[in-house]
Amino acid sequence: MKKNKDYFTTGEFARLFNVSKQTLFYYDRIGIFKPEYTGENGYRYYSFTQLETFEVLTMFKELRVPLKDIKAHMANRSPEALIKLLNDRRDDIDQGIRRLEFARRYIDEKIDVTEEGIHAHLGEIAFEDIDEEYLVITDYTGPEDERDVAEAVSEHFSYCRSLDLSSAHAIGGMIPVDGVKENSYHYSKFYTVVDKDSLRSSGYKDVYVDSKGRYLTIYDDHGYDKVLELCKKLIAYAKENHLQLDDSLYEDLILDDLSVDGYYHYMVKVSVRVL
Repeated sequence: MKKNKDYFTTGEFARLFNVSKQTLFYYDRIGIFKPEYTGENGYRYYSFTQLETFEVLTMFKELRVPLKDIKAHMANRSPEALIKLLNDRRDDIDQGIRRLEFARRYIDEKIDVTEEGIHAHLGEIAFEDIDEEYLVITDYTGPEDERDVAEAVSEHFSYCRSLDLSSAHAIGGMIPVDGVKENSYHYSKFYTVVDKDSLRSSGYKDVYVDSKGRYLTIYDDHGYDKVLELCKKLIAYAKENHLQLDDSLYEDLILDDLSVDGYYHYMVKVSVRVL
């Protein structure tokens, strides 16, 4: 009989790796990790040479390798099989890192936009210096019927998703200055603000670069009901103060259902570049 003092009991081995004895029993039962030998009394014993092996198995578990894949590997192990298994997990980890990086950027962007809403002065026209932005744009030539606009926004969203581009910014609309009439306005484009890292990871290059500049801005918290009024106020202010405006106004949703109660309390920002 082997000398038990040279081996770890199940409890001792389990404590070394901060796992339960039941985990070792289960691994033994399904054939992933068996004790070095089992005594006549039925007790399991593990050797020091098994420490590194179990450490690797623990790492596999932390990497979320399915138990069935671990079992298949252990049943047909080889240096080549190990390299393939590790390469597969590395690819999965790289994808996970990219997802986490996007999630972090999304959170940071959403916080920035929400804080903008918190500090906005409703109904006041102000100047704002806006940095360069990258926009994914789709043209719109349809009627101003709510249903048609909603379908166009949905198509824009789907287009961005097809490019693997997502953003914490809500979809915005461009409104030609000369398209603002007494009782109506119309959209010419819809856009999504994206960051450089998202563009780099997606490989998308047909992006519209909106150069930095000084903008006239105004905020309102009655949803989209007052967009026309906001546009007219900005245009009138520019005329009164002899300011030359760019061709389009920008309509941005700042606060939505995630932070206000209902569509008619959404906060909307309308802005236009001063030339």
